[in-house]
Amino acid sequence: MYTPNLSFSSNTPLYRLLYLTIRKDILTKELPSGSCLPAKRKMAANLGISINTVDAAYQQLVSEGYLLSRPQSGFFVKDISETLSGSYSFEEKKENTPPSLPVTSDYFIDFSPNGIDLTQIPVSSLRKTLKKEMDNPASFSLSPSTGALRLREGLCRYLRASRGLRCTPEQILVGAGTDYLLQLLVQILRTYQNTLSIAMEDPVYSKAYQIFSGLSIPMSFVPLEDAGLDMSILKSLDANVVYTTPSHQFPLGYVMPVDRRLSLLRWAKQKRERFIIEDDYDSEFRYFGKPVPAISSLDDTEKVIYLGTFSKNISPSVRVSYLVLPKELMDVYNTALSYYGNTVTHFEQLLLAGMIENGEFERHINRTRTLCKKKRDFLLTSLLPYEKNILVRGTDAGMHVLCTVKNNMSERELTEKAKEKGIRVYGISDYYADAHKYDIPYQNIPESTILLGYAGLTFQTIQEGVEALGKAWLLPKTRFSKNHL
Repeated sequence: MYTPNLSFSSNTPLYRLLYLTIRKDILTKELPSGSCLPAKRKMAANLGISINTVDAAYQQLVSEGYLLSRPQSGFFVKDISETLSGSYSFEEKKENTPPSLPVTSDYFIDFSPNGIDLTQIPVSSLRKTLKKEMDNPASFSLSPSTGALRLREGLCRYLRASRGLRCTPEQILVGAGTDYLLQLLVQILRTYQNTLSIAMEDPVYSKAYQIFSGLSIPMSFVPLEDAGLDMSILKSLDANVVYTTPSHQFPLGYVMPVDRRLSLLRWAKQKRERFIIEDDYDSEFRYFGKPVPAISSLDDTEKVIYLGTFSKNISPSVRVSYLVLPKELMDVYNTALSYYGNTVTHFEQLLLAGMIENGEFERHINRTRTLCKKKRDFLLTSLLPYEKNILVRGTDAGMHVLCTVKNNMSERELTEKAKEKGIRVYGISDYYADAHKYDIPYQNIPESTILLGYAGLTFQTIQEGVEALGKAWLLPKTRFSKNHL
């Protein structure tokens, strides 16, 4: 049985040491392709280290393409011979050399809250589905303006099973990305009613704010409580549409409880022209308890406009999003706006429909959620040595956490000091509306708070990024922490 030869005298963290040793053995072909590594529990017992340490090393090797994880079977060495040219010297890359990025970037690690792990794209399954759809001449036909029927039918089944929505294919409108669909939705709403005024959460999802602002829509901003939108403020406004991210408020990370969702529905039911735009952008990524039902699943009077996307759970380059519209609004589209051609190729829609039909889409979501949870856990473990100086929030869902840093630095100083170390972090204040422009009660912006996204990073870059931030922010380490076990 394979047992890596670790040098425990090294100051390198154990997970990193194990990762480097196994990688070296793969590259030098001491571990030939197809070899099965010992199970995590067995490897941990053989080396006298924790299972979490072994898991972190294995997951890093999987994310970099050295290992293949097969459910119920184990971890196997991938054949990488075609990717190596000439001889490989393990010493060519020093252990602490930052990953190489384009020279135009000022950063070598980017804790973007919008990043996703592109190594998890189910390429093999996509290739099979792609071939099947290419053999179908109908794939190259013109798509209906609302989207391919097969995709809309598949979305109905998926949303019913995963989010509790009771919708029909005739209520779904497919388009090339959230940006486009929000612009089209504004046209639908303006056609439906004489005036349109939108209330948004503060802090706010900046892309939606920019789109509505660019279309000259009157906007007001509602501060957030721990339970979500402050309903007393919303009721005092003239807005007839509210935009919300209830499954994982962006960027604060709150999950809106059911009672507040019902309060929103009661508000919408009071007037004919009122609607709720429910942006369910990353509802699949919840790590504790059962998913909270979508507001749309609680709606019995067709007051919720549901917005979903494939960009967050497959790839940013898959510019396919969809609206589930109340029947009244879909009637407006069909009557007045159906002259718009569909902005997604019919072929791409059928490819996604095929993934839903063969179960690969759901399997991909489950794999990605599991990996994101491991990365989140690893990030939280990496932050443990600094727990006396960092307050972490928003950990139950999504792809980023909030960190309030207690070192007397301002948010601007935190981002600038991080940049000096080549690390990009995101200040919370960028997502708040300018309080001086709006006549509303206003919550203070949290002091010295930044966003740390983890989904698009490897375990290695998470560890290196956190250590670099600790140095940049002059944070003392707790002498004993789980991070060093």
